[in-house]
Amino acid sequence: MYYLSTIQKFILALVLLWPSWVFATQLTLNDVLDAALEVHQRDNKQNSSKITIQQPTDSWLASPPSVGLLYMHNQQNLGSKEAELSLNLAIKSRLQTEIDQQLQSSVPIIQQQALQQQALYLSGLIRFIIWEYKLQHVYAKQEQQKLTVLNKLLSHYTLLEEAGNTPAYLTLLIQQESIQVQLSLLTHQNQTQRLLAQYSALTGLKILPENTIEALYNEHAGAINLHPDIQALDATWQANIAQINAASNHAKPWNLSLFAKHNETAGISDNQLGVGLDISLSIGNNFTPTQYNQFMLMQSQYALERNRLQQQIQQAISNAKAQLELSEARESLLKKSLLLTQKLQPTLDKLLKANTTEQEWILRRTLEVVEIQGQYAINQINLAKNIATLNQAAGKSL
Repeated sequence: MYYLSTIQKFILALVLLWPSWVFATQLTLNDVLDAALEVHQRDNKQNSSKITIQQPTDSWLASPPSVGLLYMHNQQNLGSKEAELSLNLAIKSRLQTEIDQQLQSSVPIIQQQALQQQALYLSGLIRFIIWEYKLQHVYAKQEQQKLTVLNKLLSHYTLLEEAGNTPAYLTLLIQQESIQVQLSLLTHQNQTQRLLAQYSALTGLKILPENTIEALYNEHAGAINLHPDIQALDATWQANIAQINAASNHAKPWNLSLFAKHNETAGISDNQLGVGLDISLSIGNNFTPTQYNQFMLMQSQYALERNRLQQQIQQAISNAKAQLELSEARESLLKKSLLLTQKLQPTLDKLLKANTTEQEWILRRTLEVVEIQGQYAINQINLAKNIATLNQAAGKSL
């Protein structure tokens, strides 16, 4: 019988007793993507299992063999009888064999490209949910901080009002402001719960990774051509070219026929064996006008779609860069504003205690301090979010 050692028992106890947040730091963005891929691949298998076809095996035949049977009987008394049995084999040409091998080798490439596209798509959903959740969390925290400040101001002005040292409208104003903040807080809390539910449905996970900061996208020449959408489009086009070539005259199969013939005339029988070979001779154009027109149409559509994708990707990258540059520019200004509010806060506290006549102005400035602190925290989130958006636009999965 196998017994657990003391160390193993200790580790097992830690796993059972420690809270889940202890292990949350081990979860990475790549782990989240793998979990989402597993969920969606399981769903894809369930849907695709309803419609399947058998994978073809390598064969030198272009089509299934066919058998022919012919029997002829002369109605005269001394007429002849003739029976013929034939086996017809359509043998692949050299070009057809090469095209089949090319198409067979392209299947895993197309499947891999599809997987990369799915990974990029899921990465975009994960990035959106995580960073939207973080933004909503900061918004909620900001409203909670406002509510704390308003509650302190309400207590302060209530005492002054009871002593007759301040007008009653200030407490009413604070109460009204507090209600609006609570309404906003409820909205942000509801949004965070909704995003967590979406995250769980997408990945099957209950916790978010501790570190969600991504490395900045490093653009290089030809980077757009490595985008999964471009790669998938190119792979599909290569497969289409192979299919068009498979319909050319050079790819026509060779037809091999094996004959067995029996003749019987006036009591004399004769057995014959024969071989026939039918080879298509390509003279002139390899493609028909219909095939040529189809190729030109497909080529135009491919070029148009590829150009559209390139422009779309480039525009998305440019937009993400512009947003990142804006967040970086706001960072320095918000830092300065945050320093000014830190210097202003002691003055506001003194004015509040001094019970000056500009109490409403003090109230607004106090709330502005909280607002600026929130803006700085939100911009910190946007900096990291814009880096993730830039990576997504460039086709970089988690």
